[in-house]
Amino acid sequence: MSQIKLPQGFQALVVAQSLGALNDNLFKTLLQLYVLQIMVAAHPETIIAQAAFIFTVPFIVFGPWAGYLADKFNKTTLIRLTKVAEIAILLLGAAAFVWGSIHLMLFVLLLLATQSTFFGPAKAGLIPEICPPETINVANSRIEATSLVAIIGGIAATGVLLTLHHNNPLAVIYYGLGLALVGAVSAFLVPQPGQKQTVAAGQSFPWNPLTGLVRDLIFLKQRRDLFLTSLANGYFWLLGLVFSSNVMVYGKTHLGLGNDQNTLLSLLPAFIGLGIAAGAMLAGRWSGKKVEWGLVPLGGAGMAIAGVALFFSTRSYAATAVILLLAGVSGGLFTIPLYAYLQLKAKVTERGRVLAAAGIINGLCLLLGSILYHFLAVELALSPRWIFLLMGLVTAGVVIYTCTVIPQFFIRFLGWLLIHTIYHIEIIGVENVPERGPALLTPNHVSFVDALLISSTVQRFIRFVMIKSIYKSPALRPILSLMDVIPIAPYEGRESVSWSLNQARERLQQGRVVCIFPEGRLTEDGRMQEFRPGFESIMAGLDYPIIPVYLHNVWGSIFSGERGKYFWKLPKRLPYPITICYGQPLPATAKASEVAAAVQALAEQVKSRTQVEVGANIINPV
Repeated sequence: MSQIKLPQGFQALVVAQSLGALNDNLFKTLLQLYVLQIMVAAHPETIIAQAAFIFTVPFIVFGPWAGYLADKFNKTTLIRLTKVAEIAILLLGAAAFVWGSIHLMLFVLLLLATQSTFFGPAKAGLIPEICPPETINVANSRIEATSLVAIIGGIAATGVLLTLHHNNPLAVIYYGLGLALVGAVSAFLVPQPGQKQTVAAGQSFPWNPLTGLVRDLIFLKQRRDLFLTSLANGYFWLLGLVFSSNVMVYGKTHLGLGNDQNTLLSLLPAFIGLGIAAGAMLAGRWSGKKVEWGLVPLGGAGMAIAGVALFFSTRSYAATAVILLLAGVSGGLFTIPLYAYLQLKAKVTERGRVLAAAGIINGLCLLLGSILYHFLAVELALSPRWIFLLMGLVTAGVVIYTCTVIPQFFIRFLGWLLIHTIYHIEIIGVENVPERGPALLTPNHVSFVDALLISSTVQRFIRFVMIKSIYKSPALRPILSLMDVIPIAPYEGRESVSWSLNQARERLQQGRVVCIFPEGRLTEDGRMQEFRPGFESIMAGLDYPIIPVYLHNVWGSIFSGERGKYFWKLPKRLPYPITICYGQPLPATAKASEVAAAVQALAEQVKSRTQVEVGANIINPV
């Protein structure tokens, strides 16, 4: 595979962006450490809460202005102006520390957040203008990855530098000024956009930003699933703000970190950031080729447990660090699927507006988080450990509520957890299953968990046709009914079967994905049985695709009939490797023999592919 090459000058944009993110967090962390370790304020929570509030306001208030200017004027010019402004702002920040003025420090923090607000849309809008379409994903991922590293680095480096220079905050500011100068030079190496800036006809400067905010929120509210997803993602940012605002006071108050331990103190929020980065990578690995909603309650549960655990870890810095790291990992598992769902489910023509509205909700939740932290830490005067405990319990309630509002996702999560504990699944051709609209899946039938295997690899909810004797099981029926499983009972006669097939047909006409096992029963020897023509009645007169599916290597797993029993046998290995292959769509008129042949062809492809890989490993052993 040839390496994707980004345009000349793109790296300068990466440097300018990452150094700006580093400086924002360096100044914010320096302000917190100054209040806690140097000034030793009687009530540092008040100033920290004010700083959190101030840092979030510009992203909401000035967001519409920044977007308008990025569309109206040359984006590269705007980037250069904002980076030069960063130097002037940090010079004012140096003066604030010389004079020891907390109010001026907070004003400088407001200016830095405002500068970042105007930098963001210009940077994001410039990427597709200087990068070829095939490189945009790589460009965005590189920008985001380096930004996250810069944020963590800014937080961690502040304590190190402050300790190195004997608690002299002015010396730390000088480092920030040097970085700002480098960032400004990099900005002047950023390439110019390849097209003229234009603003939509009739669009004027949004003097009242609240009008646009309300309009976009009403727009998102009309799309219930996207709105609920945005609210859940917003809660992550709210919780993250409370955690990051509370953690340094926690270290000072409960871990006893003194004035000579700035490095250990500033590392506490850095552990959260490192965890989020690791959780984001883990979410991408576990999700495979689909958005895995099952990770959301898992991540939420992890954040809740971390909040409760921090209540008890006040005697150990190491234990606290591990808990904060796990809290971050859980946060990454929680938020990545939510953001990916917004990108996937929003219509192409509305995606920008949906993501912008979701960003507004994130900003509002950050504001709410800063107000909540002030209320808990200042008005109620709760100690940091009690704040963590309370937020952990609230998060547990949020997770439980989410699972009751959308119980299908909770059930799917439990199935996902079971399947990914027992199996390691390789997925081939899942892009053949349409993202929208009806389709009929026709897999071979090997084990009692085939439905779970398929549903854990396809993004969409699937309506399965299932033998009625299993459906009527008292333990399973409430769950299967909730998942809209269609029972079928050939032993009850033709009329009963006809009713079940008509139910499957109706689901297809409603735009759903339906799965039927054409063999009609589990294999008893691992070989594929004859496909029955029942599904032909479902598809009669319709024009929807039939997707052949092959489950490879499932025979031999603990839920297959190998060794003469379907349960109560030890697994040969954990996780057990299997492959699920989705073939090219067949027309609705395809006969049972044709569909069986397509599934058999998938089987041959997977087997030959496996043999080639095994042969390569023998020739080139690791």
